[in-house]
Amino acid sequence: MQSADVNQQFMLSICIILLGYLAKRTKYLTEKEGESIAQIIFNITLPALVINVFSVLPLQPQLILLPVLGFVVNGLLCLCILFIFRKHERPVRGMMGMALPGANIGLFAYPLVEAIWGKHGLTYIAMYDLGNSYVVFLVCYTVGAYFSGEKPLSWQQLLHSVVRSVPVMTSLIALSINLMGIKLPDLVLQTTQVIAKANMPLSLLLLGMYLNFSFPADQRKLLLQALGSKYLIGGALGALLCWLLPYDTLFRHSLLLAGVLPLPTMVLTYAVIFGYDRRMTGAMLNASVILSILLSWVVFHFSTIG
Repeated sequence: MQSADVNQQFMLSICIILLGYLAKRTKYLTEKEGESIAQIIFNITLPALVINVFSVLPLQPQLILLPVLGFVVNGLLCLCILFIFRKHERPVRGMMGMALPGANIGLFAYPLVEAIWGKHGLTYIAMYDLGNSYVVFLVCYTVGAYFSGEKPLSWQQLLHSVVRSVPVMTSLIALSINLMGIKLPDLVLQTTQVIAKANMPLSLLLLGMYLNFSFPADQRKLLLQALGSKYLIGGALGALLCWLLPYDTLFRHSLLLAGVLPLPTMVLTYAVIFGYDRRMTGAMLNASVILSILLSWVVFHFSTIG
């Protein structure tokens, strides 16, 4: 895709995001309706997209590396964050260690990658998301629970945290079907293909509904430190892998993109569950979406010349 095409696609995506934001601000769409849209995305359109990607995925040796990198890179980010905030109070350490690792791939990256890099790029980012998802649903959940000190942690809770994610379970099932050489009926693939087309506009619309440009003035220093840590470390790890790995350009650029993606939306749920500062967590999430739009635009432009 040429540089002009990237600009056009980003303008289209930003228009849909702004439409969602304006719909929320004018109360044309309410928070309750936003929750319904989120349920449709995570339980219907995103799994349909995943089935389309994984069911016809040409299995290559380097693809196995992506889930491993998705887990290891975000795991390292978690350790670095806990070290950086080691002198802060326990609730702050828990909130940062829970919120900053991991990435919002399903809502943020999937629609942009699909539109700009196509199914080939979507394959790479979807495989990376397998490892990333286990960081979000296991590591982040564990860190949040441990530092909150409010609830004892059990393996049943951790397992439930993963199993309740329909996109993750769909990815594993679809990948297993592919590995076993089972071909899904054409009717199933055609149906999921039609449903999957709704994922991009709905995801971007929901991102806009989540946006909030009001940031806590008394916590701006902490907010800058948090986001600076996430993007400097995540971006550096992504750039290092992009430079070192000997695979094709799109594979390496997918890792570079993964390093500048926003916080996972699950952190808001975890903040409620474990009693962390919801206002601060929401501010980090919103600011990360704005920053990631700018940084991902740079990465996609880089991919046109790299």
